[in-house]
Amino acid sequence: MFNSPTASRTASSIPKAPLPGSIPQPKPNGLPYETVPDWNNIGLFTAGIAVGAILGATVALLWAPASGDLTRHRIARRFGGDDDDVWHDLAEELELAAAEREDESLTAES
Repeated sequence: MFNSPTASRTASSIPKAPLPGSIPQPKPNGLPYETVPDWNNIGLFTAGIAVGAILGATVALLWAPASGDLTRHRIARRFGGDDDDVWHDLAEELELAAAEREDESLTAES
C-alpha cells in the first residue's frame, strides 16, 4: 500500500497554479511560466469606469440648480474656446448674481 511501484513526485516538481486574473505564459528559456495581465478584465474595468463617468455627468446635468438654457450657455461658454474677454464674462456673472439676489429679496418680502 505505501510502497507503490510508481515514483513519487517531489514538491518542487508539482506545477504551481497561476495567480488569479493572469494567464500562464512559458518563458523563452524554458523555465517555468511568467504571468501576463488578463486584458479582457482590464478592458471591462475601463469600460465600467467610462460608463460610470458618463452616467455621473448626466445625472449632474439633470440635477443642476440652474435652468437648462443657463446651463447650456455656461457649458458653451466654458468649452467653446471663446474666453478672450474674461472681464465681460465676469460682468455677466455678476449681473446674473445680482438678478438672483434681487429675486430672492423680492420673494422674501412677500
